[in-house]
Amino acid sequence: MKTKDINKAIKHLGVQIVRGRGYQYFIDLDTEDQIGESVYVCYLNHLSLEEWVKRAQMARSEHSN
Repeated sequence: MKTKDINKAIKHLGVQIVRGRGYQYFIDLDTEDQIGESVYVCYLNHLSLEEWVKRAQMARSEHSN
């Protein structure tokens, strides 16, 4: 799995993932601010695509509150 695959699946939420050192995080496409909690995985395939979408949805909903 690649970053572009995940970002394509979550684009409708207005977020994308960015790689840190041993973790990933979501940014808001409009503000470019980090939203939600970091996801601590070394490799993208440690989570399924469905799990990435769920985590992006959680990050978006936390940011909206």
